[in-house]
Amino acid sequence: MIAVGVISAVIGGPVFAAVMTAIGLGVYYETSRITPMIGLGYPLGWPGYAVIFLGASVSLLSQEPWSFALFVSMAVILPAVMILRLPISNESFASWIATAAMGAYVGIAVYAAIALRQEIGILEVDWANDLGAWFSLSDESRALGMAWTAIAIIATWLGDTFALLVGRSMGRTPLIPHISPRKTLEGAVGGILGAVIGTVALTLLFGIPDITGAQAVIIGVVLSVVGVLGDLTESFIKRSGGVKDSGTLIPGHGGVFDRVDAMLPIFLVTWVIVRILH
Repeated sequence: MIAVGVISAVIGGPVFAAVMTAIGLGVYYETSRITPMIGLGYPLGWPGYAVIFLGASVSLLSQEPWSFALFVSMAVILPAVMILRLPISNESFASWIATAAMGAYVGIAVYAAIALRQEIGILEVDWANDLGAWFSLSDESRALGMAWTAIAIIATWLGDTFALLVGRSMGRTPLIPHISPRKTLEGAVGGILGAVIGTVALTLLFGIPDITGAQAVIIGVVLSVVGVLGDLTESFIKRSGGVKDSGTLIPGHGGVFDRVDAMLPIFLVTWVIVRILH
């Protein structure tokens, strides 16, 4: 999964958008299969799929303010259409709320990931700048978007890896035991270290302009904390439904959501950071 993410991030454009759309739809589908086990009565509704697909489409086609406004409008309107065919019941209301919430949760992350990769800007390291410019589909280089997208992916991966290694070897203090009994405070600290290493290293490797070492460290810490929250969000959903894995995409390693639970909100926060800094 990490190789697919990095390669598609380097290529960018429709390729990265297609990968992120597939991931988003997969996450929504897996959650939809869990919701009846939680007691909602129905799988998640079709509007969530439409919100994710439309969000990916408008994000790829335009970075103008109207594109995000259009996406948010659809995230509100499409679930509202769903109620026209729902019977009046507690289960229907719960399913409607879950559809709207999950469609927005995944859809906004997918929108942000694609918008992040579409960021226009150059890098200070020639080879990285040339690589990003070569894969840009327009006259404007999107090398900056390529670099930040890679940082989001690598920071997530290193954060997860360090958290796992440190948690297994040194973990003693439960983090949030009622949601995820195996996660420890020591593992979370290890995850922060991994994310910081990845962020600082790639910031220097790519030559991202106007970013100091201290800023890179802070960004790494923020991304790691956000990743933990994303991980806990998925754990909350799974424990509510009484399931161990979100799906069976990778035997022994779970489903799509299990692989990208931390990455989805990290893409969103990275996009916000980039918009603020650049």
